[in-house]
Amino acid sequence: MKLSTVRLGELEIQEDQLIYFKQGLPGFEHLRQFVILQPDEQIPFSYLQSVEDGNISFIIADPFMFYPEYSFELPESTREELEIEDEKVVQVAAIISVREQLESATINLQAPLVINTAQKLGKQVILHDSAYKPKHALIRNKDEMGEG
Repeated sequence: MKLSTVRLGELEIQEDQLIYFKQGLPGFEHLRQFVILQPDEQIPFSYLQSVEDGNISFIIADPFMFYPEYSFELPESTREELEIEDEKVVQVAAIISVREQLESATINLQAPLVINTAQKLGKQVILHDSAYKPKHALIRNKDEMGEG
């Protein structure tokens, strides 16, 4: 299928690349089908691109690459909703916000994207009662990483 995007132009995507977000994403509940596009394998960022609206995409990354200590417990209701039976099929991503330059970019650790790669189901999970915030520094200084 052809997909016309603002950031990457016209692309050919396969049906098996589609990820279905039953509830959409907060603020974009009307958009349910997305695809992950990685234009450059050398950088750790991808796009979560809406299939229904070529103007809507989010920069995402593996949060564990930037915060190796990141962890959370996935609620049982979410595991059931995403049909997760084996943790090996779970992919976690976080939305990145870049305002002016990469040095001031933030990563949303409070609301990770959880994807069942086998069933192609996704959800943005809001971690209530968590120390994580929607805006953690993407690039941490040495003090923040515990290296003094």
